[in-house]
Amino acid sequence: MATPSSTEPQPPQLGPRPGDVIEFAFLWSHEAARGQVEAAKDRRCVVVRLLEGGARVAVVPITSAEPAHAFKVALTAGTLGLTRPSWIVANEINITEWPGHDLRPASAPVGAFWRYGALSDRRLAELADVLGRALRSRGATLTPRT
Repeated sequence: MATPSSTEPQPPQLGPRPGDVIEFAFLWSHEAARGQVEAAKDRRCVVVRLLEGGARVAVVPITSAEPAHAFKVALTAGTLGLTRPSWIVANEINITEWPGHDLRPASAPVGAFWRYGALSDRRLAELADVLGRALRSRGATLTPRT
């Protein structure tokens, strides 16, 4: 019996997993507070949690503008195709349906049309720690999306 090798094509990924980096129309909490219901722009985001059996997901944004607060995880240029240093903002969270109308195709998809790839286990653990601190300190904002 043959065993799978890394050179054989892998089946497409069917659903999101924590750590997946996606293209998403992320609505910042300050935009929602002004009454906006649509995001100003699409951006890369990280899936941090599957909810309701994967019917909904929690995502956090990636930005190239370094946040002034401590609830961030640094990413170097070249990571997952990023062209410049960037940060995962762990205190801004969107909760959305999966797949929802705010999901966008990745410009260079890996495994699924919506996926750029995934954070390393080390980065995902760092993000989980920072996100946990943001939630415990009540420093995180959750913005529900439909």
